[in-house]
Amino acid sequence: MTAVKFCGLRTEADVDAAIHVGCDLVGLNFVSASPRVVDTRAASEIVGSFGSKMLFAGVFKDQSESEVRQVLAAVPLDFLQFSGQESAAFCDSFDMPYLKSVHVTGSFDFDQERDQYPSAFAYLLDSMSELGGGSGKTFDWERFPTAPNAKVMLAGGLTPNNVAMAIQKTRPWGVDIASGIENADHSKNRELMVQFMQGVRSVSA
Repeated sequence: MTAVKFCGLRTEADVDAAIHVGCDLVGLNFVSASPRVVDTRAASEIVGSFGSKMLFAGVFKDQSESEVRQVLAAVPLDFLQFSGQESAAFCDSFDMPYLKSVHVTGSFDFDQERDQYPSAFAYLLDSMSELGGGSGKTFDWERFPTAPNAKVMLAGGLTPNNVAMAIQKTRPWGVDIASGIENADHSKNRELMVQFMQGVRSVSA
């Protein structure tokens, strides 16, 4: 079964819905400029309520070590996700499994990215975004690596309508979605969550 990450959830109701539809990993966004940012207190309450039922990744983008550690002191996350230009040494310094977001631009080379971040738990391939994700735009799926010998997640512009085709074309380890399961105000839409999971399951063993 293709792993599924719902990103940018901000309420306990959103996480409860994600659990019920069968999502594997929830991303809590701590990037202050993002419309999906969640404050530390709310994140702590969410993980406190659902940490036994769901895995949580904290999303960061070019933030300081102290900022990341302040969040970790309050929120017992399972994974970190780094969506900026963080060095491998920085990512490794927290002694936690992490996902490294990679923007598929003209100079994209997956082998180089994997070699640069050899200890990453997984790599999240996304379209270019000033906010480190959630742009709602796809990249050329022909550039997705084949037989990458690593856990690679597909992100960027996925929706309930295109996820089955995307999985068939790229065969990713996992998929990540934010804007494709949202209402206009960036709140999550439970029916779109259901439809997205139906699309994943239609082509996943």
